[in-house]
Amino acid sequence: MRRLFCLAAAGLFLLSGTAAAAPPPPPGEPGPSGVNPVSDWPVASWPSPDRPSPDRPVSGKPVPIRPIAQKPPRGVKAFVLSIAQGEDPTPATRAVVLVCDPPHGTHPAVGEACEALAGVGGDPGRLRPPPDQACTMQYDPVTVTATGLWNGRFIRYERTFGNACSLHGTTGAVFSF
Repeated sequence: MRRLFCLAAAGLFLLSGTAAAAPPPPPGEPGPSGVNPVSDWPVASWPSPDRPSPDRPVSGKPVPIRPIAQKPPRGVKAFVLSIAQGEDPTPATRAVVLVCDPPHGTHPAVGEACEALAGVGGDPGRLRPPPDQACTMQYDPVTVTATGLWNGRFIRYERTFGNACSLHGTTGAVFSF
């Protein structure tokens, strides 16, 4: 056992030495993979002293950073809802846009979904299944996400349900698409 440990340590020592001993290729020659790591980059996108960039225009003065957008109005109620098979939210198998007040979007049951969300203050995490709901114990996970705004408040919701029955029983019309 001691001999095996010494051999493993010596191998790691030798491997670390070879990686450090290999110098990078000179700037004009291709590297080990045949690709020149220096000249194959899109150099035109790199800022240089004679090329203007977004934070250093031609004049040389820095450009002040401005916010991308203003704070959304208080009454905005909009979500992007998605459903994915499995325990991972990506790739989504279906996705819709839900806009409430006035209800519209690509959701097939806009009115019912907006009504359900209005009852919980726009937080899908507060939706509860009815007390008499009965679903099988079959494990076929479904992951849902809701990203959006409700009265100017950002909401990000993600949850994995054991199966589609428990998803639709808990969320009702919100994720029925």
